[in-house]
Amino acid sequence: MSTAKQKYWELLLANAQKALEKHYFAVSRHQFLSEAESFLADELAGPNVSSVGFGGSATVGQSGLLARLKAKPHLTVVDRNDPQLSPEERTELSRKSLLVDLFVASANAVTLQGEVVNLDKFGNRVAAMAFGPKKVALIVGRNKIRQNLAEAKSRVKNEAAPTNAVRLGLSTPCAQTGQCQDCQGPSRICGVWSVAERSFPQGRIHILLVNEDLGF
Repeated sequence: MSTAKQKYWELLLANAQKALEKHYFAVSRHQFLSEAESFLADELAGPNVSSVGFGGSATVGQSGLLARLKAKPHLTVVDRNDPQLSPEERTELSRKSLLVDLFVASANAVTLQGEVVNLDKFGNRVAAMAFGPKKVALIVGRNKIRQNLAEAKSRVKNEAAPTNAVRLGLSTPCAQTGQCQDCQGPSRICGVWSVAERSFPQGRIHILLVNEDLGF
């Protein structure tokens, strides 16, 4: 990567951090996903945390975080992403994740206006971000930063959602065209928007900004 490009990403991440902190989010910056993983496991999931839950996240899946946290003897890890689970079991674990000490996920987008933007099918991930878990940790790659809410929503609809639909093997129109068609069928994965303009209580949501392209 050129020096100019490195400088660009550093400036973008710094601007995102400044905007988010102004809106009461806790923010840390990391050069690599491995650094963010270590910070989360060692600092955010320290001895005072007894339970951890996860939202669906390709970014978290890229890391070794799940195995690392499961290896901690003081932690109870609510793992709803186990492929062996039935839909009913997964739903029940999603409910349990609403009451953990630390909820770990990513965000679909963050803006340079200090907003955190997400779109779920059922809403379990955005519900936990909004209320329930004592703390929330979101690992966010630089590719998810957008200028404003309109650009963030466009990113979610025309980048994140179609890619997820392809990953899940769905036959939604976006999986065929790469762009949102505002489909109406039962396979639609866009159900519940969440736009967090502030973190209340202050610092409850910790955003780990990473200087790498991560997730969808």
